[in-house]
Amino acid sequence: MRRRRMVLGLLVALALAMPVTAYAEDNRIVLNAAVGPSFANVGTTFSAITGLDVKLNDRMMLVGEFGTMQRAPFRDASEIAAPVTAPDDSHVTAYHWNGNLKVRPFEVGGFEPYVTGGIGSFTSDTVVGEDVIGPTRIEDRRRTTDFATNVGAGLTYRFNDWVGIGADYRTFFVHRDDSTPKVHRFSTGLTLSLR
Repeated sequence: MRRRRMVLGLLVALALAMPVTAYAEDNRIVLNAAVGPSFANVGTTFSAITGLDVKLNDRMMLVGEFGTMQRAPFRDASEIAAPVTAPDDSHVTAYHWNGNLKVRPFEVGGFEPYVTGGIGSFTSDTVVGEDVIGPTRIEDRRRTTDFATNVGAGLTYRFNDWVGIGADYRTFFVHRDDSTPKVHRFSTGLTLSLR
């Protein structure tokens, strides 16, 4: 079932990408990165997101994206963590890989609002215990990776072509066999672009 969803998503992306071959612009491919705080239902953490945007036209682009939310407390992130019993001081680091369609309906000055949605995977890496032996740290980890979909919206203000500030709200639907936990994440911070 998961493979069918992924194949269907890739076919939709391919169908939308057909006009790309006829579209010519100097900045058709852009590498973006954003770093800053992340406020989520799985805890407040540091967030880093990077994406490769391929413009389909002036308003739509396909985005290959990778993001991470670092060291959320286990008590807050237990819904997305691997199904284990962990001590209270444990933490969860979440990663997501996804392909999205991003639409920017308009630009006003340096402001660029957008809406986005896509498919990918969501990984939670849980540290359930650690020992320190001399200078060596040994961590006991449990990792789970699941198919995920996401929808969201955001706003970027660009100071110039390379630097700006941004805010992104995203809901990730983590599709597991018996449940679909949701991760609601609001991240903000500095954005960098290579055009």
